[in-house]
Amino acid sequence: MTIAIGERLGPYQVGGSLGSGGMGEVYRARDTKLNRDVALKVLPDAFTADPDRLARFKREAQVLALLNHPNIAAIYGLQDTAEPHALVMELVEGPTLADRIAQGPIPLDEALAIARQIAEALAAAHDRGVIHRDLKPANIKVRADGTVKVLDFGLAKALEAGPAGRASDAFLSVSPTLASPAMTGIGLILGTAAYMSPEQARGKPADRRSDVWSFGCVLYEMLTGRQVFDPGETVSDAVAAILTREPEWSALPSHTPDRVRLLLRRCLQKDPHKRLRDIGDAGLEIDESVTETTSTATPRALREPPRSIWRQAVATILVAFAASALVGAAVWRLKPAPTPAVTRFALTLPAGQRYTTTNRQIVAMSPDGSLLAYVANNALHVKSMAELEARTIHAISGGIANPTFSPDSRAIAFWSLSDRTIRRVAVTGGAPVAVTSTVDFVFFGMSWDVSGILWGEGAHGIMRITPEGGTPEKLASVKEGELAHGPQILPGGRALLFTLGNGSATDRWDKAQIVVQSLTSGKRKTIIQGGSDARYLASGHLVYAISGTLFAAPFDVNRLEISGSPTPVLEGVRRSLGGVTGSAQFSVSDTGSLLYVPGPSTMSAANDLGAIDRTGSVQRLKFPPASYEHPRVSPDGKRIAFGTDDGKEAIVWVYDLDGATAMRRLTFGGRNRFPIWSADGTHVAFQSDRDGDLAIFWQPADGAGGAERLTRPDAGTTHVPECWSPKGDALAYDVNAGGGVSLWTSSPVEKKARRVDGVQSVALTNAVFSPDGKWLAWTTSDVGGAGILVQPFPSTGARYQITSERGIYPLWSHDGRTLFFTPPGELHSVTITTQPNFVIGIPASLPRGFLVNGTGTPRTYDLLPDGRFIGVIDPAMTSQAGLESLQVLVLNWFTELKQRVPTR
Repeated sequence: MTIAIGERLGPYQVGGSLGSGGMGEVYRARDTKLNRDVALKVLPDAFTADPDRLARFKREAQVLALLNHPNIAAIYGLQDTAEPHALVMELVEGPTLADRIAQGPIPLDEALAIARQIAEALAAAHDRGVIHRDLKPANIKVRADGTVKVLDFGLAKALEAGPAGRASDAFLSVSPTLASPAMTGIGLILGTAAYMSPEQARGKPADRRSDVWSFGCVLYEMLTGRQVFDPGETVSDAVAAILTREPEWSALPSHTPDRVRLLLRRCLQKDPHKRLRDIGDAGLEIDESVTETTSTATPRALREPPRSIWRQAVATILVAFAASALVGAAVWRLKPAPTPAVTRFALTLPAGQRYTTTNRQIVAMSPDGSLLAYVANNALHVKSMAELEARTIHAISGGIANPTFSPDSRAIAFWSLSDRTIRRVAVTGGAPVAVTSTVDFVFFGMSWDVSGILWGEGAHGIMRITPEGGTPEKLASVKEGELAHGPQILPGGRALLFTLGNGSATDRWDKAQIVVQSLTSGKRKTIIQGGSDARYLASGHLVYAISGTLFAAPFDVNRLEISGSPTPVLEGVRRSLGGVTGSAQFSVSDTGSLLYVPGPSTMSAANDLGAIDRTGSVQRLKFPPASYEHPRVSPDGKRIAFGTDDGKEAIVWVYDLDGATAMRRLTFGGRNRFPIWSADGTHVAFQSDRDGDLAIFWQPADGAGGAERLTRPDAGTTHVPECWSPKGDALAYDVNAGGGVSLWTSSPVEKKARRVDGVQSVALTNAVFSPDGKWLAWTTSDVGGAGILVQPFPSTGARYQITSERGIYPLWSHDGRTLFFTPPGELHSVTITTQPNFVIGIPASLPRGFLVNGTGTPRTYDLLPDGRFIGVIDPAMTSQAGLESLQVLVLNWFTELKQRVPTR
């Protein structure tokens, strides 16, 4: 509301306007009763129209009126007897600090004198429990005699609503000065966004440490003549800068004392827990800096308004000091700056620990470089760089993957495989908190930044959620047949980086696209063709993986494109086993530390086939290491069929277990995978793309005949063989229609397909008949996280849940009395009684010893006649050599990276 000059407001006669802001119009006025000049701040109409707000404001104004300090502009009273309502305040003559800074940087002695008085004002208010919340140069005045006055103290708090306030009112309690539209519910932050603390920018409550941050911004601006962070064109730009960028410390004058530099760094820590806790300490640091700079200056000169004689004396001393400093700096610059030494360490896991899985991310570095995390023995472990031993933070029987540190390095998010939730836990330990509810999707990488926790859902795109939980937000969608992996919000918060893989392509991740997508327009472009698991680093590089090699290229975050040719920078990084996801096992801190797990140079990792007894002891078959998968034992127990897939060829092989002959190639032409034996052992069925679709074929196991088609998929579907019935009259196979998987049976004689009632999943069913053919065990991924079900065959509608924890890969014992299955990272057995009633025993844990890929592939193990298992063995799981090269930590890796791949 505008008031005319000469108009009276109670005893106050209005003079000229002094300015306006989000909290109202300010006028010079004459107090006709006390015969003095005052400032009237006329409150917005939207504020005064709310009785609850006005009552709360009166209470807060009474508290503020208790502040009695020479560096705080006093509140004299509240004029509420007539419209409009107004605050009566001390009139402070002179320019604002913003006006003074507009003329250029303030000399060091003046800046420190002003800062000292600001700190004393803040300390006095904090002692009374009052927080400014909107400290900025425009709210600070410097009188002609040098006295500093801090204005509008605590008004942001005074203007917030009470407990019954609206959503927009709650925003007032954490935000600085707001424009009047915010008072009506729009909630727009205007010119003071550049001085907000990171916690205010995130919408969290402000406390005295928020004032410490703003004090640091003001001191920096006085010394440099510019704001700490470029406010940009919009409020979003300013907020993004506060949350993601670091101050340009080189902008400080060269003669700035070390204590002042350190003080600024402590004030401008983004993590409030690491920030200077007491503003009173800032005043002490300023005193000490002056004492160290000049032996003749006295701290009292900073506690009192400076006089011209003191200015002249201090200026003379500082000129002499600056001159000597410049001479010293010139000499020092002749010497090259020391280059941080690149240091490598080989870290081994403690005795008895080994990685749980390599299908998803298993290692992480904290952003500040002080911690590393890894997943072993179904548990999350954290090691501090300052400690010798790692600590177990959380263990869970179902398994853990994708450890991801919070931006402040104080918490870790992880993917819980047992209940398919994202959880977070403090790095110091404690009970994990669920961030998401149980969901059914395949997990493809995760990151955590100031905007929230992001993850890939493969065919479902990229999602984001706040660390506190809530409703997930979809950031990017993908087309049918595409898989999204490894999301990261790029600096500035405007674009999303992730990998886009082809779900059916050979070497899907080595042939994937690395893309960026605008979060405003949704426009997407490819920046790397061929590669995956890209990360943007604080060094200005984009790093990504092809097979087991890391490549790096300079990346322009403004233009969203690489600015140089990609260069290989590290070889021998372990990848996701078999290329299940696009994960490369490496992590880089913002401080330049690299952590990675050594491994094979290709994604189709070389491994062994072996027999594993019930104690976990392994006897390897005498095969050369290769990319073995999905072994199946013949009905007579004398042979095995298995596959190899090196990314170029997928072949089915047959081997006599007596070792009398070498392994024999069975299939030729096309990619042939997932072998199963016919009931009589004369044929091997498998999936093949030899005719352009993914159908099921079979051929004689002795190689005496060619392949014959058994199924013909409809357009857009694929078939995966699962098992034969013991009588040989039914081939059970999965039909994957993209949106779900169903189980069907087909008879080679009748050549008629039938759907099995009640079997439906979002991934492969891994169905298997009991030895008598009367029961069918299968894996589900859509029944509240329960993984293994058993039902009669043919179906009667009955169904039995075998485990309350998630499990995959069911397998019957030869006598049908035991069912084996694999919760993530484990192997369990449970007794099954079918007559006279169906009874389920208590699951028992067994040593596993073989690899498990996940729900997206067929069972990875089988049972030999002597009761041993046969499966794929990762050499690193049992060889000491593999354990010794568990992790490699590289300190100051950015030094090496910048030498090999210079940025512009």
